[in-house]
Amino acid sequence: MAFSPEDLVRRVGAAIRSAELYAPTHPLVQRSVTGLSAALAPALTDSPTVIVGFLENDVVVNDFRLPRGSANTAGLLRDMRDRKIEKIKFARGVEAADIRALVDELADRTSRTSVGDRLTARGIRRIQVGKVAIEEDDDQEVGLAAAKEVYSKAVTGAQNIWSAAKAGDQPDPGEAKGIIDSLSRLVYQDRTSLLALTALKRHDNYTFTHMVNVAALSMAMARSLELEGPMLREFGFAALMHDIGKVHTPLEILNKPDKLTTEEFTIMKLHVVDGAHILRRTPETPALAPVVAFEHHLKQDLSGYPENIGSRKLNLCTMVVSVVDVFDALRSNRVYRTGLATDRIRHIMGQQDGTAFDRTLLRRFVNLMGLFPVGTLVRLNTEEVGVVTQTHPEDPFRPQVRLILDCKGAPYETPLLTNTWDRDDRGEFPRDVVEAVDGPALGIDPLAYLPGPEAR
Repeated sequence: MAFSPEDLVRRVGAAIRSAELYAPTHPLVQRSVTGLSAALAPALTDSPTVIVGFLENDVVVNDFRLPRGSANTAGLLRDMRDRKIEKIKFARGVEAADIRALVDELADRTSRTSVGDRLTARGIRRIQVGKVAIEEDDDQEVGLAAAKEVYSKAVTGAQNIWSAAKAGDQPDPGEAKGIIDSLSRLVYQDRTSLLALTALKRHDNYTFTHMVNVAALSMAMARSLELEGPMLREFGFAALMHDIGKVHTPLEILNKPDKLTTEEFTIMKLHVVDGAHILRRTPETPALAPVVAFEHHLKQDLSGYPENIGSRKLNLCTMVVSVVDVFDALRSNRVYRTGLATDRIRHIMGQQDGTAFDRTLLRRFVNLMGLFPVGTLVRLNTEEVGVVTQTHPEDPFRPQVRLILDCKGAPYETPLLTNTWDRDDRGEFPRDVVEAVDGPALGIDPLAYLPGPEAR
């Protein structure tokens, strides 16, 4: 069967219309999904991706621009404009279940969450939906293995930036921008894997993983606010460099296991001013970066530090970074403290809702991460243990979990995938997540149980 761009676009429109009119199990919906899958198959045999673009008055499939004037094309363009969608990208290995999820989400006009974010929340990695403002390498691999490589290189780059500033040199803005470019691709293409990697509770190189984590999570948060392109990257750059002033803070203060004395805390607080000075003196640094370095320990009521700064309105990026900074610091293992579980962090941060943190941003961040983020090892009410593989877009208490250990602590021969949001025949939830547990203490690497690109 030869690939036909016109047929593919016609089937996309037909699938959306059928899903809007009928229940997901209706034969017409199932038939439209099967037809769309079949229309994609020939193209994905010869190419790693197929991109359907919706640009003003044109529909473009890869490099082929469809003729104008078709009623189907005009209707689909109008639908995509209403949904603020400029492209749908299908990657090789896409399955009928992925297409069914896409059609379901495109048919839902009531959700205030973007279609792309809802697909990401459902764990759909072979379909990306969004805008075309970001420059992408369409052949770049997605999945956990590729995300690990990007993350590892980003941590190494962060260490290089830190070391240069520590030695009295200017941090390299080119290296920082390279880190942000690589992370931004993952924010668009495989946010699930990226967020899972940020959840690892390392402490041996906390400084550098914290830099990368705050950048990645701030960009994911900014993306949920519909920021993109250069502004998304500027957010990432500012978040990456927010703590650069700590290169001047003595290590015995940074790593002190006990409460800091008044004199020590006075020295610690200098890092916000030092960071702003370093970034202002560094060529090619976005103007936002020194602002965030200076403000990120200021609270909504302007308490915190630096003190006595007068009246001001905190920058949006500052407010995002302050939420992410505290979240990542609390969940990370330090030489003097074990990282906290996400539910405990949520409680702690929630107590400062509206005073330390912007109430709306904090709640959006909790929804973005889920109460139990992807990659978290959890215990269920059944005493089973598993790894969170997908968060629920509406209910952070009910993730999807890959069960590893049964109720007696014995490994399942084959890990079982369960949706804790599914009800039984009586309308009740048979499984609930009770708590997050420490993977290393049980000898379990949660990332080993997340699906890689070959599994989808």
